[in-house]
Amino acid sequence: MTELKLYRYIDDNNIEWHWDGDDVLIFPYYFQIKDFMDLLGASAFDDDGILCVMKHNYFAIYMKDMCENYDIDIETVFPKKDEEK
Repeated sequence: MTELKLYRYIDDNNIEWHWDGDDVLIFPYYFQIKDFMDLLGASAFDDDGILCVMKHNYFAIYMKDMCENYDIDIETVFPKKDEEK
């Protein structure tokens, strides 16, 4: 996964996201998960897999560790608003 590919996935799919302290939560719908999994690649699911919370129509996924693992600057993909800085 690259910074540009992650940004495009978030932007093209209108994925809702919010800062939570120093981390970002994304909220993809069920039908958007396969594309997200493809973006990450099969090796992302080795070892412990990806932690997430499954809600009624969507997943909640923290992005900080994932971005760090792929050398992605989280603030480039998820820019902070002035009040969040």
